[in-house]
Amino acid sequence: MVTSSPYLTERSVDIKWWIKQIKKDFEKKYLPVIQEYLKEPSISATGEGIQETAEMTAKFLANLGAANIQIVPTKGWPVVYGEILKDPKKPTVLFYSMYDVQPVESEKWIVPPFSAAIVEDFEGMGRSIVARGVINTKGPTMAFFQTLQTVINSGKDLPVNFVFVIEGEEELGSLHFPDFVNSYSEKLKQADLVYFPSFSESLNGHIKIVLGCRGIIYFKIWIQGGDWGGPRSRNIHSSLASFVDSPTWKLIDLISKMRASSGKILIPGIYEKVQPISEEDKQMINDLVKKLDLEEFKKMIDVNKLYSDENQKEMSKEQMIVKLFEPCLTVDGIISGYTDEKGSKTVLLSSAFSNMDIKLVPNMEVEDIRNKIRNFIMENAPEAKLEIEEGYKWAKMSPLNPYIKIHIETLRSTNKKIEIWPMGTGSAPFYIFQEKFGIPVLDGGLGHGSRAHSPNEFAFLKSKTGAGGIIDFEISVAKLLTKLGEVGKIKNDRFIQ
Repeated sequence: MVTSSPYLTERSVDIKWWIKQIKKDFEKKYLPVIQEYLKEPSISATGEGIQETAEMTAKFLANLGAANIQIVPTKGWPVVYGEILKDPKKPTVLFYSMYDVQPVESEKWIVPPFSAAIVEDFEGMGRSIVARGVINTKGPTMAFFQTLQTVINSGKDLPVNFVFVIEGEEELGSLHFPDFVNSYSEKLKQADLVYFPSFSESLNGHIKIVLGCRGIIYFKIWIQGGDWGGPRSRNIHSSLASFVDSPTWKLIDLISKMRASSGKILIPGIYEKVQPISEEDKQMINDLVKKLDLEEFKKMIDVNKLYSDENQKEMSKEQMIVKLFEPCLTVDGIISGYTDEKGSKTVLLSSAFSNMDIKLVPNMEVEDIRNKIRNFIMENAPEAKLEIEEGYKWAKMSPLNPYIKIHIETLRSTNKKIEIWPMGTGSAPFYIFQEKFGIPVLDGGLGHGSRAHSPNEFAFLKSKTGAGGIIDFEISVAKLLTKLGEVGKIKNDRFIQ
């Protein structure tokens, strides 16, 4: 037992024992539980399996001995809540995660996406679980729970307190999560920090620590034939396109006006409030450029080439990282007409539809960008119907925050190379924890997985590439929680940026 901290007692868990037990129990005891969780579909877009997974998540919290477990209704899908509050002298970690996943239709998988199959040598990279949600984020969530279960089963004390918040709408943009946070703010404000679980190693074993995430606004555009032109209610013969306008072409023209081939967004005023990169972030970018393997990065995301610059050369590592501090616009889907690869059907279509999203960076404001999108559509395609989701803003952490420093130092102790990313590629509603409670979000641990939102999403059990597996994530979690318990509460140094 570690005795150097006044916050630890005879019942405190010893890290060497904890790691030994994780290694002993992982394969036979805890891996099957992770697979069980992954086998339950939980597709927030359709509702398939959502209630069942919320109940399963609550059951796992009960196994941990959590108190005040609730499946909290919202205007959308429920949030699962629970507490382990044993000692007010210990830090309280707000464990935030998600139990919903992306849809799987129209994707080609090597195994059924909800079979949680173990592939002994996935694409020559090593033994892996292939399943929807194994990386994003049911796999890391259940691995975290099983790390705690090791201690609970022993009768020992966890090194920190917990408030658990697992939402079911993250993949829908966390539409009703702010309502939950506002309703439960008295319970949540006792937290000292937030932890979000993720497997954060790159394919070559570098540990990626992300200190920010972009915000997001999701919107939908419909164009239907009507008074402006085009077929009113049904598709007609394509020969009539000589003198009848096309909703599909209208949508294509509209989208093409929104973005240049370079990726620059052409919606007026969209960059007005984008914050210049700080000196602190510039230093992190310079350090990251030295460590980042661009070819490995491209391989991981399955692309041969990134954007070209004005000289038609592929962007450099530095240019790529700088792009994370700029907004980006994505077409997530277009639906219109005959799409079967076999045969042909010559029709002039009566309607066209597109899903799109825009990622937000400091200091862009959600309502300002919503208005700019709305004004652009009205000016360029007044016949279009537009629906804009609420969206949420970006989040940014400082590397000087004491809890962030503990996280970085704990991962450095693995002797693996550390890549500190001042801003990440993805989006998550971390902003609400900062704005409402003034606390930082710690993201990640060892282990590697990839292909979130893609077919054949996977996570390593044992790799051939130098990256860790799920068991290594569990060990890194145990080390972090132990270190937080040793340090105890850090007063009067909350996150502000």
